[in-house]
Amino acid sequence: DPDDLRAEAELHPTGQTPFVHGAEVVRIVEKDGAAAGVELADGTVAPADRVVAGVAPGRLVARALDRDGDVGPRGTDRSGSGAGQVPGRFTVLLSLRGARDPDAAHRTVVHSPDGSAEAADVFAGRTAALPTVTVTRPDDPATRPDEGHEAVTLTATVAAHTPLDWSDPALRERYADVLAERAGAALPGLAQRLIRREVRTPADTEAQTGAAGGSVPPPALAGGSGGFLYPANSTRLTGLYRAGGWAHPGGGLAHAGMSGALVAGLIVEGAEFRGSR
Repeated sequence: DPDDLRAEAELHPTGQTPFVHGAEVVRIVEKDGAAAGVELADGTVAPADRVVAGVAPGRLVARALDRDGDVGPRGTDRSGSGAGQVPGRFTVLLSLRGARDPDAAHRTVVHSPDGSAEAADVFAGRTAALPTVTVTRPDDPATRPDEGHEAVTLTATVAAHTPLDWSDPALRERYADVLAERAGAALPGLAQRLIRREVRTPADTEAQTGAAGGSVPPPALAGGSGGFLYPANSTRLTGLYRAGGWAHPGGGLAHAGMSGALVAGLIVEGAEFRGSR
């Protein structure tokens, strides 16, 4: 979180620990077979003894990062390179007039009547006609100006930014209408209560996070001969570590956070680190 990073920066005396915010990393610098820093979009090189990549680092280096014999995912690409059809998220943020129903569920899922057809569309790079929509209605005063209004979030899993062009305003608005209509099953009278809405698509995810196509990594799953696992946190390039949703143990807040703890253990205790004891 950018705010957390800025707070962390304020804890360190100026000049001892430099922080650079809002800078795009375009390359991981190598020297003598090890990670030696990062190159920024403006050509600046920040030297480092170790590099922790919170994105799929395969896009930033010119060599294979997995060791011989490493178990890797099969089928849908999970490397974050954009080669596969890892789906993204389409989100509609709604500002509504009228108080929240005190009996409203925090989270309601409006399922597609044909889940197989929905999945086929998403993984083929098409928009699903009847998507599954998650309706989130938190009872949180921080999300609304007063008790006479309500903030609601609609979310659906969609194809990534390629081959669909989620930056197309007409497509964004049309699909936002689809989600709003589907959400009506859980939120009657939605259209009459609407004040304004904001739309976030995989194109926005890609622009804000660097994730290829705006893909959102799912959690890793056991079984399947390791075909649903993610790459290890350590890499073949000495000093380069992977953290976040594209590394073990996969996507989701809990798993992505756990990957950071694993990387910290590898850095502090070395390659033999095997988790908390």
